[in-house]
Amino acid sequence: MESRASAGKKRKGAATTSRTVPIQFDHDKFVGPKQAARYIALEKRNILPEKRFLINPQGTYRSFAGLIDTKKWDRLINPLEHYDIATVREFYANTLPDDDEPFTWVSRVAGRPVPFDRDTINQILGEPLQLGADERDQYHIDLRLHKDIPAITAALLLPGKSVEPNPSGVPMRYHREDMTPMAQLILLLVLTNVQPKSHTSTVPIPVAHLVHSILANVEIDVARIIANELKTARVRLPSRGQVRIPAPIDDRYVAKYCRAKATGNSAASGSTRVSDGPSASTPRVDPYLRAACEYNFQWMAASQRAMIDMHDSMQRLQLQGSGAHALMTREQFLTNANWPVDVPVYSEGVGADDDDEDDDEATGSEAGSEEES
Repeated sequence: MESRASAGKKRKGAATTSRTVPIQFDHDKFVGPKQAARYIALEKRNILPEKRFLINPQGTYRSFAGLIDTKKWDRLINPLEHYDIATVREFYANTLPDDDEPFTWVSRVAGRPVPFDRDTINQILGEPLQLGADERDQYHIDLRLHKDIPAITAALLLPGKSVEPNPSGVPMRYHREDMTPMAQLILLLVLTNVQPKSHTSTVPIPVAHLVHSILANVEIDVARIIANELKTARVRLPSRGQVRIPAPIDDRYVAKYCRAKATGNSAASGSTRVSDGPSASTPRVDPYLRAACEYNFQWMAASQRAMIDMHDSMQRLQLQGSGAHALMTREQFLTNANWPVDVPVYSEGVGADDDDEDDDEATGSEAGSEEES
């Protein structure tokens, strides 16, 4: 016979048990309830539309038109002028796999499967690059190597401008206003039709590497890049039924917007740019939040150096079939890759409760590898 206490506990536990209420959704439209919920969530988001590029092949920026022609990217710079947002939202909702299922490069729209793998995207673009099943383009091969920052800087920036480092001195990003008009035009193409981003005033190293590769006419499998963007994108969609592509980017647009920022003392501004975060003109920056961010940057930079050192050492071991293998000593390793030991502790500080507007520049850099599709 059970005691009153145990019987009471059982009754209490049974009373708190709840049943899962199934979500009602259109089975012909969505793969499952998770995708239906994703569709509703996407209604609250905005979109980053593609843009059309109408550059005069005989004009000032004819070298850009020549690059597009050489790479056979005509369809890439001429997207559709109208599209139905409900269809786009349905596509992105159904790309979301269930928790117990592997990811597939197939979505569903109006009950029909819609693949978006590399080969399908390449066909949509008119097959600008044909590769074998296991073949990789030069750009994706170069992603495995260290970025040639001096070469990127020399090719993309105006004279006297330089890359902005983080507090540890590691190159972090470029500023669009420091770039040549040609580099800014290619950047617009990348950030609107290849790897869409809402923030365009600063350029992370991986994006700059892609811009430099296009400028240098490196072989680029743009379909692979777009396919991976479709997989990983945090889609932002509007609530309007029809969306119109904005005005095209032409020679007048480039002449007006793709140029160095006019300042009273450009030489001084270029030489006084520092790497310790926002400038003094940025309003209401909490000093404690800034210190914590700088600490994180230092930690991540040290981690990156450590991984690079380990990779280089392992590569040397692989290349040397026999003989002595020289790994760094513990002291050498800590000298190069040591990060801050103590985590700083701060009080809330003045202005910590202020409601600042979101700053896109705080989003950081983007991942630079597209090796999945």
